[in-house]
Amino acid sequence: MKKCALVTGATGGLGKAISLEFAKNGYDVIINYHNHYEEAVKLLEEVKSFGVDGLIVKCDVSNEEEVKEMFNKVKEKFGKIDYLVNNAAIQNDSIFLDKTKEDFMKVYEVNLVGSFLCSKYAKDLMNENSSIVNISSTNGVDTNYPYSADYDASKAALISLSNNLAIELAPIRVNTVLPGWINTDMNKELTNVQIEEENKKILLKRFAEPKEIAKVVVFLCNSDSSYINKSVIRVDGGFNG
Repeated sequence: MKKCALVTGATGGLGKAISLEFAKNGYDVIINYHNHYEEAVKLLEEVKSFGVDGLIVKCDVSNEEEVKEMFNKVKEKFGKIDYLVNNAAIQNDSIFLDKTKEDFMKVYEVNLVGSFLCSKYAKDLMNENSSIVNISSTNGVDTNYPYSADYDASKAALISLSNNLAIELAPIRVNTVLPGWINTDMNKELTNVQIEEENKKILLKRFAEPKEIAKVVVFLCNSDSSYINKSVIRVDGGFNG
């Protein structure tokens, strides 16, 4: 029986790359989406083109009842889950004093609570060789962007959550990936000047391609990384800001 991986927020640039990297390596893929159904259907077709099976599940990861139902559907189709990638995230950049409590909490609920809920309900479908990878951000440790105080705080908290999950869920392995800048739609509004300024802070002088992050994520899930646990791994080209 093939191993299967669930990727939350799978229709975004990084989530799509992670899903396809799993498929290329022979894993069945559960594609979680919230709003982008057509993109999820297209991604499922791409996943299946690698000769593996797949499933698309609509779910707001910050909604506990929807998360429960998502894992019920996974259990019905696959009976298990080997790898969970908590990738779903939102950001709402704005001036700090303009942020409302509702704005702040919505970012926290998706980026942090969503990862908590998915990990909690995935656990019962996992075995001792399973893995969880949480996608945090270098923003969680560098906090260089005051407009994203809520996003940065949620990503810092996710690192702490990951470390606690590694203890609570052992021998299920839990690791955290901290990407830097990535060439995804999330960053498409950056001007050329902004991109140039950020590239100056990166030793490799460029943003990552999504597949470069995806390869690290899949490596941390599979048996090639069988003794890596409770680790926080930066994938940022060498930040030098």
